[in-house]
Amino acid sequence: MQKFSFLIVEDETVLREGLRALLERESFVKVIYEAFDRASFEACIARNVDFVILDYRLVSTNGIELLGMLKQLERVPKVIILTGLEGTELIMNLLQAGVHGIVYKPDGYKEVVKTIQKTMEAGSYFSERILNVIKTNAHRWDTVPPVVLSFGEQELLKAIANGLTTKEIAPALKMTESTAETYRIRLIRKVGVHNTAALMAYAFRNGIL
Repeated sequence: MQKFSFLIVEDETVLREGLRALLERESFVKVIYEAFDRASFEACIARNVDFVILDYRLVSTNGIELLGMLKQLERVPKVIILTGLEGTELIMNLLQAGVHGIVYKPDGYKEVVKTIQKTMEAGSYFSERILNVIKTNAHRWDTVPPVVLSFGEQELLKAIANGLTTKEIAPALKMTESTAETYRIRLIRKVGVHNTAALMAYAFRNGIL
């Protein structure tokens, strides 16, 4: 059987080491590298790994940003996303970014192995659950809102999530009250929701906050 090199990108040590211990038992594994942040990720991808098992939500970065780095490589590895988030917008963003598989963490290790093996055979694999997301949202494939926001937009979201009013947000973000309100309205429109409550739900559902 052909053997492949793997990179596990996970900032929770117990989960990363546990996944590594399980994968090391598999006959298709040649070597496993580990990364826990952007710097260690950059160091590891220089090794030309075959598969990257990538936790979407990391302390210092996120899966979309790291996928962008992988696309710049001369030899792009297969990428399987691990996530505990179920936001439809997140899944659509990941699919648009070109991932080869997506596994929900609650589905367990068997689903991880199944996705790896199917990807080895066919180049990519998506469970029925992911295929249903694609089918249900095919009509808005080109208009799905982004889940990666600018630093300023993230700071605004954090301020809103902390219960600050527009009057309180303005000095905190060093802007006028009218500018803060304009940015809030623009952000609501950008992610395709109708009010601040829906904006917060969107942010938590997709791992922005």
